[in-house]
Amino acid sequence: MNDTLSVGENQISSRELFVLGVVSRAPIHGHGINRIVEISGAERWVDMSAKHVYYVLRKLEGAGLVEAMEERTGALPPRTVYRITPEGRRSLWQWLQSDVGVVTTASPFDTRFAMLAYADALNEEETLDVLRRRRAALASVLEDHPPQAELELRAAFGSAAAAMFRKTRSLVDAELAWIDTVLTEAAAHGWDAFRVPDGITEAVTGDEE
Repeated sequence: MNDTLSVGENQISSRELFVLGVVSRAPIHGHGINRIVEISGAERWVDMSAKHVYYVLRKLEGAGLVEAMEERTGALPPRTVYRITPEGRRSLWQWLQSDVGVVTTASPFDTRFAMLAYADALNEEETLDVLRRRRAALASVLEDHPPQAELELRAAFGSAAAAMFRKTRSLVDAELAWIDTVLTEAAAHGWDAFRVPDGITEAVTGDEE
């Protein structure tokens, strides 16, 4: 999956855009960003962990988009707080408007599914087991994120967080329905119905000779 946005010669990942956007609201330390990820449910739609946050902050600082400053509260040890720079704010303004016409429809599992049909590394039962385990994982996501959680997100973070929650559930719901149709068809006709026909490699390479 393409996780990179670009403006001219400059590129920024979804993680970097997320961190830069959070820092733009107010100066904040890395732990504060991690707390926002945790309580807002942002990990559902951006691949972010604690180690990513600090790496991204250092990267943005090196690019001159944020700057670090030391903050001390009472007798507590000083901590590093980051704030956006004028260049960072200009870049954020550009990036938020860029590449909105680029639509990526693939997920990492799509490649695996295609190779289950193309390659012969697994037998039919092993292949169906992969699909059943994928289905179980999708169902678990829905169980862990019940619809009522949307109300809690809306109350804490507003409609944008609730909208992202709905989108995530919709995508998981759609893949769950799709994988059910695959399993139903495989049960009726066998996995061979999905396999790429024998001789396809020879036919394609033969055309090039």
